[in-house]
Amino acid sequence: MSPASAAVVAAGFALAGWGLGWLTTSGTLAAVLVGTGVLVGRGFSGAALLGLFFVSGSLLTRLSRRVSSGRYGFQTSGRNARQVIANSAWAAVAAFIPAAAGGWPLFAGALSAAQADTWATEIGAWSRTRPRLMSTGEPVPHGTSGGISVTGTLGGVSGAATTAALALCLGASANASVAALVGGILGMFTDSWFGASIQAAYYCDACRAKTEQRRHVCGRYARATRGLAWFDNDAVNLVATGVGAMTALAAWHLL
Repeated sequence: MSPASAAVVAAGFALAGWGLGWLTTSGTLAAVLVGTGVLVGRGFSGAALLGLFFVSGSLLTRLSRRVSSGRYGFQTSGRNARQVIANSAWAAVAAFIPAAAGGWPLFAGALSAAQADTWATEIGAWSRTRPRLMSTGEPVPHGTSGGISVTGTLGGVSGAATTAALALCLGASANASVAALVGGILGMFTDSWFGASIQAAYYCDACRAKTEQRRHVCGRYARATRGLAWFDNDAVNLVATGVGAMTALAAWHLL
């Protein structure tokens, strides 16, 4: 597909996501860039795999936040540019790598990790028990980065399996699809581990509340309690999808 045609198609889908509230303005622009790259590099088959992640993740996010907002204070704003890039940058790059060089496992592995993490978070919100921090085992509120539960883990594995199955239907080899499943699962656990250990965490003394933002919703600056100040949730997602992509490539070579 030509870049001009790809841009038109990507813009149409991105604007639809903006209209549904799934993307902010900056997120819409980023989605156009990513979608154009994927369409040019891997065609409609790649776009379908990217669309699966975007649509399923957005729907699950809206559903889980609507159910959980009263209990956990989740917000429902759409994805911004940083979030779009963090989850899809690896896939956009992999879209231009030839299949013979491992383009499919790299591409599907990155999206498998992104989808596994998203499904784990949103499905995990339905868990009747509190998740536990992966690094220490401490019970934490639903939605806390690095928190894992049986329900969320099973949801994440299901997300990775769905991505792998669709990749197989779209023309990826059986080995590439299995590799994407492996990459997705490892990427999900990488996300949880980094979220529980290296990702910045803060505490608002005024509200007596834990937060992942330097500036709390009350408007006050929160006090750092662990992690690296520059390593936020978007950085974790970028690393995790990269691990998913490279793990899938390595598994593809071994199979």
